[in-house]
Amino acid sequence: MIRLPIFPVVLAAIVLTACSPFDETAPRTLTATLSVGEAARLPDGTLVLIELVPVGGDDEAVAEASAVLEEADLPLEVSLTVDPARLTEGENYAVRAGLAWDGELRWLSDDVPVDVRRQRINAGEIRLHPFDTSPPAMDAAAAVTSEEAIFLCSDGIVILNRSPEGATLSVEDEDIAMGPAMAGEQEGVLRHESADGQTWFDDAGATARYAVEGEAGPDCVRLY
Repeated sequence: MIRLPIFPVVLAAIVLTACSPFDETAPRTLTATLSVGEAARLPDGTLVLIELVPVGGDDEAVAEASAVLEEADLPLEVSLTVDPARLTEGENYAVRAGLAWDGELRWLSDDVPVDVRRQRINAGEIRLHPFDTSPPAMDAAAAVTSEEAIFLCSDGIVILNRSPEGATLSVEDEDIAMGPAMAGEQEGVLRHESADGQTWFDDAGATARYAVEGEAGPDCVRLY
């Protein structure tokens, strides 16, 4: 669902060996430069996330990496290793990136199409845009529609698949069934709970909180 002062940040292992002719089974390296249009110093503790996702399909990443940065500047060079076994023949792919600090997503890019049929994939410059962390509060009384919501929780990804009948919370490759949405304790919050109430998810729109079997997870910010 991305430590350097001046040197490029390596988000995953870079494949150092070039294959000639093109080896379709060998890992591929995607590189990009993150930018906001001007030089800038990032706050210490900035979390950077980069993902490769299908174009026009679901938002499940086929490759992702993240890292916490100290004394880092923009523009920032990043790289990501792609396992070709996770790619679908004929599918188009795009890369996207985000920056978060103080528990909130601050900058997010648009999806940038890339050609994955290369040993080394150069995505060029990825322009980041300010992320609105204060959208209108959700109306807990409004009808709940089916959706997939993706959250960045510390350095991990949590996915909530919701429908009027209930929800599934995906945390660390575990899928947990929960009941339909109800009004949370705070205004504008939708809560889903498991049957025993030990697993719950509070969705406030831009942010969220959750617990699994009674153990609270880190605070979350919505990515998509």
